[in-house]
Amino acid sequence: MRTNPLFTMTSFYSLVLFFFASVVLLYFDPKRWHGLLTVFFGLLIAFIDLQSSDVSFSILLLISLGFFLGFTKTSSSLRTGILLGVWLPVAAMIHQIVLGDKSTFFSEGVVAFVALVPSIAGSYLGASVRKHSQGVADSPEPIA
Repeated sequence: MRTNPLFTMTSFYSLVLFFFASVVLLYFDPKRWHGLLTVFFGLLIAFIDLQSSDVSFSILLLISLGFFLGFTKTSSSLRTGILLGVWLPVAAMIHQIVLGDKSTFFSEGVVAFVALVPSIAGSYLGASVRKHSQGVADSPEPIA
């Protein structure tokens, strides 16, 4: 994927701003840690995916982080998977719009919604492992 240095710099500093905004939000409302962490990981994976031409690393990150996030909060596996995986297609479509390359909009942007599959699968796998593991009744939901 062709990258624009200005787009790369803008997306990186947007990620940095989201991190500091999350710090402030968590200071006032610590209960939002799971959702903010999920969105941050999703944005980070999208940024990494835009810098790399290899899709397998992004899929590994979606499955593994979806698993651990699903394991920590089993009650909202679908929401966790969607919040984690939706940022890849959004970033890909924004990238195609900024570059002005309409010929690859469908293949690079819309097809990227397939990224929701490994993130949701990983999230449900983590929730399933947590529900069926030993000592689940002793641990509160979510893991802090």
